[in-house]
Amino acid sequence: MKNFFEHQDQSKQKTALLVALFGLAVIGIVLAVYLVIIGIFFSQSQPLPPDAPIGESAFTWFDPDIFLGVMGAVLLIIIGGSLFKIMALRRGGSYIAESLGGRPVNSATRDPDEKKFINVVEEMAIAAGIPVPMAYVLDGEKGINAFAAGYSPDDAVVAVTDGCLRQLTRDELQGVVAHEFSHILNGDMRLNIRLIGMISGILIIASIGSMVLRSGSRSRKNGMPALALGLSFIAIGYIGVFVSRIIQSAVSRQREYLADASAVQFTRNPPGIANALKKIGGFSKGSKISAPLASETSHMFFGPAIRSLFATHPPIKQRIQKIDPSFNGDFAAIREKVPPVSRKETAAMGFAGSGSRFEIDPENVINSTGSLDAEHVAHSVKIMESIPVDIRKELNDPMGASAVVFAMLLDADAHEKRRQLEGLRQVMPDTLVRHVSILDKTVQTLDREMKLPLLDLAVPMLRRMSAEQLRSFQQAVAILAESDGRLSLFEYTLQLIITSRLETASHPATAKQKFKSIEPLMEEATILLSKLAIEGHDNPADAEKAFMFAIKMIPAASKTSGDAGRHPQMVNKPFPVVGSAISNFAASSPAVKKTILDACAYCVLFDQTVTTKEAELLRAIAYALNLPVPPVLTNKGGSGKG
Repeated sequence: MKNFFEHQDQSKQKTALLVALFGLAVIGIVLAVYLVIIGIFFSQSQPLPPDAPIGESAFTWFDPDIFLGVMGAVLLIIIGGSLFKIMALRRGGSYIAESLGGRPVNSATRDPDEKKFINVVEEMAIAAGIPVPMAYVLDGEKGINAFAAGYSPDDAVVAVTDGCLRQLTRDELQGVVAHEFSHILNGDMRLNIRLIGMISGILIIASIGSMVLRSGSRSRKNGMPALALGLSFIAIGYIGVFVSRIIQSAVSRQREYLADASAVQFTRNPPGIANALKKIGGFSKGSKISAPLASETSHMFFGPAIRSLFATHPPIKQRIQKIDPSFNGDFAAIREKVPPVSRKETAAMGFAGSGSRFEIDPENVINSTGSLDAEHVAHSVKIMESIPVDIRKELNDPMGASAVVFAMLLDADAHEKRRQLEGLRQVMPDTLVRHVSILDKTVQTLDREMKLPLLDLAVPMLRRMSAEQLRSFQQAVAILAESDGRLSLFEYTLQLIITSRLETASHPATAKQKFKSIEPLMEEATILLSKLAIEGHDNPADAEKAFMFAIKMIPAASKTSGDAGRHPQMVNKPFPVVGSAISNFAASSPAVKKTILDACAYCVLFDQTVTTKEAELLRAIAYALNLPVPPVLTNKGGSGKG
């Protein structure tokens, strides 16, 4: 199975295919519009006088000026419409969910079905090492369906229909959510947004036809030509819709099989997703979506959202048989509603292998990035269950989530903690500062491995802050992280993660890849690996060995000096310089990120032992690089406390 980095590269290739297919569709529409307009001109042209020379014609089927004018107008309409739609979608997954009638679900909900949904989403996110996506319900949709939307895991949402929420058991819902997490981790969401934009541009032609048709019906003088033009544009527009369905089908169908297979891997529970698909097949409402935007977003959904000749999804029967070869194709009819879920089902569910602790090596770190399995999910369930109740309640609103993050950044030393709290009072009200002091007593007792999951759980509420609140929050984070003058790399990286994830969620479409090769970043690699080696090893000689072991894992390292075989030397730079290095790697291609994460893993693991502190530091760096790395534990020594 492909790893995270290969899926990212494959997503780029699919984008290129999408652009090529879109280009062919636009060319076809340009030719069709030109033929319609030239045909109307021909019908309106005056016949030649009787004395005109034989063979002379007053009309030509190809007029360069008309063709260029038509091409310019059509390109302006389609490409302009597509760009306009994509710009609107820059607001991210929440905008898409709300455009389809979605309602955000609060984690403090008392509805047992909604609580079940929230629990499943949180477990999956913690297991995958990504921020918890915002959960949405499409209340008006009674069919069984779901989708994930956003530009990246930082601004992702997972939405389910009311039918999906009410009709599925926990196992079945978990299978559906796991399917959607596959789309999040495999880079499918950004591709989906681009596809929506392209389809919207094509649909504008049909809209223009409708407007021309209405205006022509009110005009006596130009009625017939306008009616002909309007009908032709509508026909061309819907031919464009037909072509867009082909594009959706070409891009989407194979990804659905992959997401189904990933859901089985994530949950180790094939009947979960298989039974969800069977319920769609036997449900009178199926997976149909009635929202007006269902047509252009149909490729995003778990099941077929609309009826189409070129379906965006493989047949339900085939999807089930890929998971359950014994399925004979008979769908049992299901009732409109299932009994209310039990308390046991709403609570977090255990898995086979729960409590297992597994060995890690550098190759395992790379292969686990952007993936998860049943052991990761089982471990995330244990993490959720171990979060103190008073901390869990704080994560139900933005201010409470802020207080938890602030408490995580407080120093263990009482003197330094007082300095931090005094700094916090500069930007936050006294009531919040006092509340942070109270929470600190609980947060200080938490294992180090709890901090990254708590941050992931806090993100959905932090994303609901206003722009002004967000600025104050980020200022407070900087004060807390920098006030003591003796940061650890883990503390500093937490600050980078918080800032990066909230900025990406606020501006999801602005992230750009600046570096496609690691060679221009060898100085940054030296800075980061040096700091990691120093932080991870008390003995300077061991730190030097770890650094040299790691730097040799970067093929470009030997090219940074004129002397063959000579490698960069270890340095100890201040944290702002380290942060700049991490930011540059975060703005790099998947291949560059893979190389530096691999080197970081070798740096931590060169002595073949890893503590929880080292494992979580490695995960924190991966988080700062916007790489989803699931919890990594080891059988070997080390304190769990941070």
